[in-house]
Amino acid sequence: MKICVIGLGKIGLPLAAQYASKGFRVIGCDINPEVVDSINEGISHIKGEPGLDERVRDSVRKGLLSATTDTVKAVKESNVIVVIVPLVVDKEGNIDYSTIDSVTETISKGLQKDSLVIYETTLPVGDTRDRMTPILERSGLKAGRDFYVVFSPERVSSGVMFRYLREIPKIVGGIDEESTRRGVEFYKRVLDSEVISVTTSEAAEATKLFGMVYRDVNIALANEFARFCQARGLDVVEIIGASNTNPHSHILTPGIGVGGHCAPVYPYFLIKNASDLEIDLILAKNARRINGGMPEYAVNLLRKELKDLDGKNILILGIAYRGGVKETFLSPSLSVIEHLKDRGANVYVNDPLFSREEIEKLGVEFADLKNLNSMDAVILVTDHKEYKNLDLKNLREKGVRVIVDGRNLLEKEKIEKHGIIYRGIGRP
Repeated sequence: MKICVIGLGKIGLPLAAQYASKGFRVIGCDINPEVVDSINEGISHIKGEPGLDERVRDSVRKGLLSATTDTVKAVKESNVIVVIVPLVVDKEGNIDYSTIDSVTETISKGLQKDSLVIYETTLPVGDTRDRMTPILERSGLKAGRDFYVVFSPERVSSGVMFRYLREIPKIVGGIDEESTRRGVEFYKRVLDSEVISVTTSEAAEATKLFGMVYRDVNIALANEFARFCQARGLDVVEIIGASNTNPHSHILTPGIGVGGHCAPVYPYFLIKNASDLEIDLILAKNARRINGGMPEYAVNLLRKELKDLDGKNILILGIAYRGGVKETFLSPSLSVIEHLKDRGANVYVNDPLFSREEIEKLGVEFADLKNLNSMDAVILVTDHKEYKNLDLKNLREKGVRVIVDGRNLLEKEKIEKHGIIYRGIGRP
């Protein structure tokens, strides 16, 4: 069996390395020649993923993993094609299909009889069957007879890819029974996790989207509780901790916002699906509104203390959307920065995972915590472990009057002992 993985990003490369580690020949496809060259040299371009460097190096050395920009040729040489490329939405929630449609068209040009095509990219319900399969059939082959199509959603997370591939069950749903059977057989050969088949590709698509909306709604609920506690002078952290001692209570952690490729994006897929059926997913919509509004909420906490932000120097701690992960896609930090700039503030950003050059490429000023300029306030956006023990004495000496703790990561008492006002999310 030869496997083609299309899209060698934060998920695609670990998948390719996982398949190769099971002894299968894997060809990875990417449009970036630098990525391809790096992999062919046995070097992973994805950093900070435990176990990935070694797997890529060893698989390339053994001749099990290679990369190319020639996707048509790779598809022609493969029995199984796994698609893991971006599918994103704009600010209005409209889906941009351009990349995945183009990739699917390319697959159709090299598709061979008896091949299995698997989509791991999260899709709206029905897209595997109704959008992707007709494009694949431009090959002249008939789906379900000449080739087989499966949807199997990625269920991994940066920093724990290989652990999740081992521990989280793989969901598989095909456009017909034979597609599902072949998909299950494939994943049982390349993964160590349990493999669960569902009746259709639509069921598999809905499985992923339901899980994402569930998480988004529950984060929104926690954020609503935080707003209430803030107004009532209560501590949401204390109350959630006490509430969750009940085995039926599983309240999540409130915060300054959610980011990344999943939580802020995929709920819109289900919202669109429902709208097409003339169903209004009010809860899912409100969750997006609430969570999307948390960066502005945090900025308003700061405004209450400083009154006017015009001309104020504000230090942002963290540009990454999540602690320990070098990724800025839809990071709440970007929204916080936008709101601050709209109010005339001067914004400076620090992130231990990003260099000065990388931060400045995002259009903001870099801040070195060891050589800090005068600052009026701090907003902690990302829960990097490096921020747990800030030099509060230095911050106060640099003029910091307020710290807004967007992740409730810091100790209020320590901050206030240094004469700095502390404002958390849902904390008095």
